[in-house]
Amino acid sequence: MKQLLFFICALFGCINTAKAQVTISTSDLKGTKWQTADQYNKQSKTYYEYTQDAEIRHEDDGNTIESPYYLTDTVPSKFDYARVGKSTKGCYLIAINTKLDILYCFSIRSFDKTDGTMVLQSWDANLHMGDALPGLYILIPSDKPRNQYVNPPVSDNW
Repeated sequence: MKQLLFFICALFGCINTAKAQVTISTSDLKGTKWQTADQYNKQSKTYYEYTQDAEIRHEDDGNTIESPYYLTDTVPSKFDYARVGKSTKGCYLIAINTKLDILYCFSIRSFDKTDGTMVLQSWDANLHMGDALPGLYILIPSDKPRNQYVNPPVSDNW
């Protein structure tokens, strides 16, 4: 019975770690601008810009929301301000809304600057994979045709 229980636990552990993720560094994000596929399709002026230490959301109305961020290989239980602005790398993008004290965690599912696409999967407040579909982001400026990307490509890993 113990062997069966161990096997089941090991199987779930393998399934959990087998989810496709890629590791990127802050230098990969620094200086880039991204729009969600929906924003890109609608020719929205809203976009996300990454600096060494902040994710900046530029709204259609000209307002901006700046959130400190860092990259890591593990899902944290709280935001680590000591890592902000440092050259970090990992398969999770961690950001915080400092006004509302909300921690955001995104699993980086794919990242391709050449193709100009990035797929992020959000994690919920209990630090488990969220119910929402992974979000597809388009690197801007882009010459990709509009309405080409509606949802991320379906994969057995999601």
